[in-house]
Amino acid sequence: MFLRIISTLGHSIAKYLSVKICVAFFALACSFHTSHAQPSPLAIHAANTHKVNIGAIKPALDTRLSNKVHETSGLLWWNNQVWTHNDSGGEPALYAVDTTTGKVVKKVVVANATNIDWEDLAQDDNYIYIGDFGNNAQGNRNDLKIYKVKKSDVKSKTKVEATVIHFSYNDQTRFAARGSENTNFDCEAFIAYGDSLYLFSKDWVDNKTRLYKLPKTSGTYTAVNIGALNVHGLITGATIIADKRVVVLTGYNPLMMPFIYLLYDFTGNRFFDGDKRKINIKQHFLQVEGICPITDTNFYISNERFRKLINKPAMLQTINLASLLDPYYATLSSKAMPVAKQEAIHSFKKKDLPELK
Repeated sequence: MFLRIISTLGHSIAKYLSVKICVAFFALACSFHTSHAQPSPLAIHAANTHKVNIGAIKPALDTRLSNKVHETSGLLWWNNQVWTHNDSGGEPALYAVDTTTGKVVKKVVVANATNIDWEDLAQDDNYIYIGDFGNNAQGNRNDLKIYKVKKSDVKSKTKVEATVIHFSYNDQTRFAARGSENTNFDCEAFIAYGDSLYLFSKDWVDNKTRLYKLPKTSGTYTAVNIGALNVHGLITGATIIADKRVVVLTGYNPLMMPFIYLLYDFTGNRFFDGDKRKINIKQHFLQVEGICPITDTNFYISNERFRKLINKPAMLQTINLASLLDPYYATLSSKAMPVAKQEAIHSFKKKDLPELK
């Protein structure tokens, strides 16, 4: 769903000009910032271990996605394909897309599901999880759920059945309508790790993200808040490389400046207690929505179509975080801390790697 920077094109000229001025100002600021030399990878990891904001990266690839997935939201790399889905109100379906042409190459309908507000995808060895937990319209949904689909079915069929994980938040006690994009109980990002699902909230009011834990089995549960982090923005996607203890979040700030937020070298599920890096993405008005790893250091990101004063088509891009992650990987002991066995999110082996375009 589009961020409502301007609710209609009929707003006042003054409002229009103020946005234009903001765009010009931030474009100039980013241009000035990126003209300076970046620190070495080792300096980033060692000398600046307590710094979170460390510069900017430029995406590559630039594949325009089919109009069939113009509201792409979640992103998944599985079975040597990128999978995605549309945002609220779209068909309850998963789409495999060609990373070169952006065309849909397979569509799998979840027959017993409704796309109220699908926002993200997660996976483990045997299942794909679909998060129907978008809640930005009024912040008062009482039907939050996650669909759980067998990978074997997705691989072999075009219509599948899902089991359902119903949930509510343990710290949400008021359900009065709060107005559009005015809640801290929205969510667009989650991961599967061990025997649990972990949700990262999208807090419109305070620009933080809170971490919630849920079981992965079907049933009705209360998602438990186990931490919070001030990301100074809106979190829209998440992925994990479990045995490297790396979580990567995507998001954007209220002025539509996108960023990546790295969480790594954590213990257990204490994702916010490890090292952190926030890296801006060198693009303006990019409503980045999804992220998934291609390798241990390369990731696909996607953005949905944006049409407010300027036009941004839905795109699939790549980002390379090797300069940030390789120095950390080099410090990992041969006696790595144990993690839950999840082959779907382990480090990538040579045979698993796609050919990068």
